[in-house]
Amino acid sequence: MSETMTGQTVQNQRSYETLRYRLADNGVAYITIDVHERSVNVLTPELHREIGEVAERLATDAAAVGAVLHSGKPSFMAGGDLNRIVGYYEMNRTAGEAYSQSRVFTESLRKLETCGKPVAVAINGTALGGGLELALACHYRVVLDDPEVLLGLPEVTLGLLPGGGGTQRLPRLIGLKQAVSLILSGRHVTPAEALELGFVDKLAATGRLLIEAERWVLEQGVAEQPWDRRGFRVPGGAKLNDMNVGRLFQVSTAKISAKYRHNYPAPIAALRCLFNGTTVNSIDAGLKIETREFSALTRDPVARNIIRTAFINKRQRKFRAGQGDPEFIRLCRQAYMDEGSRMLAEGLNPAMVENAALAAGMSEGPLAMAGKKLQPVAGDPGVDVETLKQRFLCIQALAAVEYWQHGKTDPVEADLTSTLVCGYPAYTGGVMSYIDTMGLNQFVTMCDGFADVFGERFRPSVFLREKVRQDDRIYPAES
Repeated sequence: MSETMTGQTVQNQRSYETLRYRLADNGVAYITIDVHERSVNVLTPELHREIGEVAERLATDAAAVGAVLHSGKPSFMAGGDLNRIVGYYEMNRTAGEAYSQSRVFTESLRKLETCGKPVAVAINGTALGGGLELALACHYRVVLDDPEVLLGLPEVTLGLLPGGGGTQRLPRLIGLKQAVSLILSGRHVTPAEALELGFVDKLAATGRLLIEAERWVLEQGVAEQPWDRRGFRVPGGAKLNDMNVGRLFQVSTAKISAKYRHNYPAPIAALRCLFNGTTVNSIDAGLKIETREFSALTRDPVARNIIRTAFINKRQRKFRAGQGDPEFIRLCRQAYMDEGSRMLAEGLNPAMVENAALAAGMSEGPLAMAGKKLQPVAGDPGVDVETLKQRFLCIQALAAVEYWQHGKTDPVEADLTSTLVCGYPAYTGGVMSYIDTMGLNQFVTMCDGFADVFGERFRPSVFLREKVRQDDRIYPAES
């Protein structure tokens, strides 16, 4: 940053791996976030731990009257390290291990906001996910007055939820209604909108951020969060027996059910955190609820699949539909539409066929995609909808495998094309990740079972069976 600490000399320096702690003559400690060998600050296990360590240092530093937290890079913090998050799934951690691992950052932030010294944060650029959660744990938030700066909690779009206190601090600042809207949508807001909503305290021009943050620490600094004060109540109420709160919960649950069809666990888990966590007696109890829900999601393949395909693979490949993809798209779509037609030939109700496909997460039903306008007819009410869903997903995966075995695509390209172009559900990660999540051996077994009942089109190829003998996975294990 080009700003200086308002001309104060610096003493009592001490370096951490991701932070710097520097005390100015006026008693303000400057805590600089600077994750080494990264162009932007991201959350790392070291930063998770060191936030707590620096909070303890601030609390015991008799010369420090308070602190200003700021970034040593051009932006504030981009959030979590996506590669590391994907790797969590591969660790096969127990529920207890995942909970303990997820708890570190939460405990560090709690130490920061209860350290007994006022902490202001100067947000000089985009703060997303854990970056914003870190800011919410500070007592005062000053943000650069620039519409290009983005603030938000987008974790639900990654198959996760804000796991660093976001589902607890945000509703306690701005109320459940606005917090539910921001967290479930994952949308980004500008500093001006954040100020209007009430989760930042002041906007400042370039060159004034540190000055305004320091001024607050010296002149007004309050070392206590609103939710730690006696008699605190969530703005707008939080009790489910409150008519407005109860209605908000019911409406939100219905919207999640209709939009995600129970294929994405993160939105409903986030909703449980928001409502259950704000009805308990203390924020500490709410944070335990959040950690439990968050850690469970890190052990679920959906988050791994979404992050790996939609973010990591897409970024690495700079995805654009290649020359061979139109044929791949045609094969997958044709297999999908043909399967819908075969279900009709089996006597199934057209509405059941379409609804099963949509329940599987497909963006459009096979009959609608094929341009068929059929009237619903009497069908078998005893049909297993789960089997129909898996048939739709499986037949497209087999078409993709056929294309792959002839060297015309690879797993990354197939996953990207299927989810971004073909309408294959994002929670699976794509056609290859769908197989990979199940495991090649289990997938082949399921296909053989379908082939015995529904036809040889489901019979796995020799190529796929050979892959099973080589390994039980398509993607290599994440480090």
